[in-house]
Amino acid sequence: VTTAGVRLPGQIAYTGELKFADIPTGLAAFSKIPVWGAVQLFGFIGLCEFGFAQVKDDIEADCEARMDGNGWDAATKDSKRGIELNNGRAAMMGILGLMVHEKLD
Repeated sequence: VTTAGVRLPGQIAYTGELKFADIPTGLAAFSKIPVWGAVQLFGFIGLCEFGFAQVKDDIEADCEARMDGNGWDAATKDSKRGIELNNGRAAMMGILGLMVHEKLD
């Protein structure tokens, strides 16, 4: 969003010293975020991961039931899982490429 020129109004910290507009784009933003802001960010991500771990078995069972409901055999299921894994890998490589490109500029 910031690369497109859109900036949030107001302050990022309660002290009022740091505005959202002062935060650079990309990986350089991590050097400007206050310590407790980073703790809050990573804490929230951790809570999301913990919450997902609690319902993981239910989600897997629901996906398996939907695949069975579509009449997919074991080979089709394996094919679809492989496609999904490859899409995830491609997305990770895309993000890695963006990060490398940013550091080279």
